[in-house]
Amino acid sequence: VCSADLRKLMVLIGEVKGFEPARSTRRIVVKHMPGFAFMLDDALHRRLRARFERELSLWEADETSHLMVIATFGLNPAGLAIVEEIAVMVVSEHWVPYESVHERKLVEVLGRVREKSVKGMRYNLTDDQPIANALLQSRENPVALYIVPAGVDESFEAALRDMIEGRPEMTAWLWRVGEGEMPALP
Repeated sequence: VCSADLRKLMVLIGEVKGFEPARSTRRIVVKHMPGFAFMLDDALHRRLRARFERELSLWEADETSHLMVIATFGLNPAGLAIVEEIAVMVVSEHWVPYESVHERKLVEVLGRVREKSVKGMRYNLTDDQPIANALLQSRENPVALYIVPAGVDESFEAALRDMIEGRPEMTAWLWRVGEGEMPALP
């Protein structure tokens, strides 16, 4: 590869203010960067909407949430920032990531509790795999907090049982969403 063929790419990390239509493409407006837009071609915008449908719908439904973006971009000959790759993450008003309205409610409640908690993240795990959504650590026996979505199958339930039984030093708290409102924290 000739060095003249290499493009210099940069990284964007910021909060999305909005997505705006442009003539034949879209632009991302990032907060605290007035007058500077990052251009997305239609194919990349469609892939973004498909891959991050959940995050975008959660952000669009809640005015207090923030949408964080990480992207690589290069400058075209006209000096416009053209996005190459992009990912987004929705976070609460207190900047804690969440992946469902139920997890958002748990995050809100944990924010009001005067107890140390750690938020679990779904790195490289699919939606059909359980995670500890949060941990309460300041107790003699830590508590793993699990949100069980409505309509999960037996493989999810089996994996959840294995997680709980594999950590006998922890107490498990379960919110089975299909059974009603969030139970009180232990």
